[in-house]
Amino acid sequence: MGGANRGDTRRLARIVGSLAVTLVLVGCGGLGLLPYQTDIQNTKFHSYKQVSLAYGHITPGATRIADLNDIGFDASSSPNVEALSYLGIIERFMPRDSVKFDNLDPSVRSCIDARDHCTALVFRPERLHQEHTGNWFLDVLGFEHKTVNYGWSAEVVLLIQDGRVAYKMMSGRPNIQDDKISPVVPFQDMSAKAVRTAARAASL
Repeated sequence: MGGANRGDTRRLARIVGSLAVTLVLVGCGGLGLLPYQTDIQNTKFHSYKQVSLAYGHITPGATRIADLNDIGFDASSSPNVEALSYLGIIERFMPRDSVKFDNLDPSVRSCIDARDHCTALVFRPERLHQEHTGNWFLDVLGFEHKTVNYGWSAEVVLLIQDGRVAYKMMSGRPNIQDDKISPVVPFQDMSAKAVRTAARAASL
């Protein structure tokens, strides 16, 4: 009897120990991988106003593509720059024929008519700061992720025809502040790992 009791006690101790180790490892993994603050700065511009001022220095019909580097729109070094052919320009300015060709700006029509002599550069400068907020314990356990994004983003479209800017367009969000709540499956992965570990320990 005494030997059997001691065997059961040791088995119980192994189960409890395995559960504790599993929970600690899973918890530490969550702590290590949780990005509480993330900065996205894929531009040389420090503010939306700087982008707007640089955009103002671009003069359609006069600004050459070589001048864009000095202004701040360097297609060779700026990240996430999109280059469009005239077919891409058509898709952008006339999505699914929702806009008629005759209704486009004359400079856009001229650029499209130039075909291979017409290209477009799309710059998307932005500076964003993402921060996890809310209940830290629920975030770590995977019940709910709350984040807030703030900063700014812009999009600058430049149509290039025969080496010069033929048309320009700018849009963006000067002051971003978005709150986002992402509910996720709570605790299931952690509990499943713990149960499997305990089962293996009990079978020893």
